[in-house]
Amino acid sequence: MITEFLWLTALTLNKDEKEALRGEINEWMKLFLPKLERESTRTEKCRLVASVERHQFGNDENAGYWRFCKFVGKKGIIFRENQTQLEEFEATSFQKKILDRNPNLSNVFIGRSEIKEENGKWKLENELKERIISEGVEAIVFREKFGKDEMAVRIQIFDPFLFSQKFGADLIKFKTHLISDFGKATDYEYRKDQKNNEASVVPIHENIVRHFANIEIFDSGDKNEEDCLGWITIMEKCDGNLRTKLENDNLELEERKKIAKGLKSGFEYLKKIGIFHKDRKLENLLMIGEVAKICDFGVVSEYSGRKSYRNLGYSKRGSKYRNEGALFAGTPGFAGQFQIGGVSLDDTDCIFYICFAIGKLAGL
Repeated sequence: MITEFLWLTALTLNKDEKEALRGEINEWMKLFLPKLERESTRTEKCRLVASVERHQFGNDENAGYWRFCKFVGKKGIIFRENQTQLEEFEATSFQKKILDRNPNLSNVFIGRSEIKEENGKWKLENELKERIISEGVEAIVFREKFGKDEMAVRIQIFDPFLFSQKFGADLIKFKTHLISDFGKATDYEYRKDQKNNEASVVPIHENIVRHFANIEIFDSGDKNEEDCLGWITIMEKCDGNLRTKLENDNLELEERKKIAKGLKSGFEYLKKIGIFHKDRKLENLLMIGEVAKICDFGVVSEYSGRKSYRNLGYSKRGSKYRNEGALFAGTPGFAGQFQIGGVSLDDTDCIFYICFAIGKLAGL
C-alpha cells in the first residue's frame, strides 16, 4: 500500500503512475472516512441556504445582493431585500433532494440570514484526536503518515450535515485530484477566463502551501457533480504559524525581512493568477523552516473561473467567490476592508509592518 505514496509529492507523473497513486489514496479514503463524525445544530433550511451560497449565478453580482430565496418546482429564485426578483436558476439535484424530504420549504421565502450559527462539535476517537493540528467548527486538520512522509490532512465542511449521523458515509461519493494532474498557473486574463476557463493549472509557488491531493466530496445522487459538499486536502505539513514564530523567536532584522518578502511574493503571485486571499491572519501564514507559506483558501475572491483551482482546493465554487462584496466571513483586521464595509485593499505592505512589529526585534 505504501509504495505509490512515494509519488504523492511529484509534480509530474505518467498516466499509470497517477492512477496507481489515485487508487492508493482512494483506498486510504475508504479507511479514513468512517473515522470522521461530527454533530450539527443546523437544520435542513440551513442546508438549503448554504447550497444557494455555493451556487454559480448567471450574474455574479447577485451574490452580493440577494437576501431571500424561494424554490418553486424545479427552479430556484433569489430576491433583493425588498423581495423583488433578481434571478431564476435551475435547482441542483442536491437542493431537489432536500426539498423532496421537506416540502414545507417549497414555495416560501427563505431569508439568507436564517442560517443558524453552528454549535456542533467533532466526535472523534482518541487515536484521531491525538493527531489534531488545529480544529474549527467547519474545518479540522490532522497529522497523517503517507509512506515515510508526514502530511497535514485538512477536512473542510461546506454542507452542515456532512459526516454527521444525518448524512452517513454511505450517502457520499468522492473524486480525487492530484497535483500531478495539473500544470503551474502563471497568469490569467479576466475578460477571457472569467466564465468557464478550463485551463488545467493550479498555484505552485515556494510561499504557497502545496496541496498534493484534494478529494472533493459529493452527495451520492449528484450524478453531474455540480455541488461539492466538502474537501479532504492532503498538503505539506508546516512547523507552526507566523504568530508563534514572531512572538517566540528572537529573529534578526534580515530574517524578518526574508519572511516578509516571501509572503509579499506569494500574495503577488496569487493576485497574478486571479486569486485574492481575504483572510490574512497570522495563523494562516505558516512556516516550514525559515520559509513562510500562505494557507487556508476558505475566504478568497477568485476571478479566473478556473475549475482546476477548485479541484485542488484553492478556491470554492459559487458566485460568492467571484464577488468580493459578497464575502461575509474572515478575520477582522486581516480581511479585505471591502469585505467588512470599507474600501478594498490588496496591498501587501502591511506584511512588513506585522513582521517587524510583533515580538522583540533583535538589534534595534
